[in-house]
Amino acid sequence: MANDGQTQVDGATRAAAEHYAKRGWSVIPIPHRSKNPGLKGWERMRLTQESVDDHFNGRPQNIGVLLGEPSGWLVDVDLDHPRAVDLAPQFLPPTPAVFGRASNQRSHWLYRVTGPLATKKFRSKSAGMIVEVRSTGMQTVFPPSTHETGEAIRWEEEEQEPSEVEPDALIDSAKRLADAVRVELGEKPAP
Repeated sequence: MANDGQTQVDGATRAAAEHYAKRGWSVIPIPHRSKNPGLKGWERMRLTQESVDDHFNGRPQNIGVLLGEPSGWLVDVDLDHPRAVDLAPQFLPPTPAVFGRASNQRSHWLYRVTGPLATKKFRSKSAGMIVEVRSTGMQTVFPPSTHETGEAIRWEEEEQEPSEVEPDALIDSAKRLADAVRVELGEKPAP
């Protein structure tokens, strides 16, 4: 049987899933302490406000949000490299909708793009993924989920709306951010 603290967390997860669905964000259930939906066809899953209880029913689990078209062009700029997190305010458009976890704070910046946008990944030769602009066909685990490490995934500030931005401007900002990290890694000459 779950302890009272875990029951409160599970209730918060269900309430958050319902709240996200009301905002027009397409939620999916993710196993607790996982990023992988573990469901065949998760990309096509479309829960309604009414069907949230069928999938978020008090068991420990995480919340995924389908990005791009299923959620009204909500996109996630996922900052994978520590320097990308540090430099993001200098390159990315401001948005109040930001979350992360204790060891990787402010690592997810949410935007609503004004038109279609394809997922774009920016990698480093030596350090792997730097930044991803995640859209249709992708999902991100949202607060109040639990990361694989056991850390709580939390909003910087609750109830914030993602900033609206043009798709090309967002991709350009993410590219410039990744290039700045590549310069620091010695993989690209300074401009």
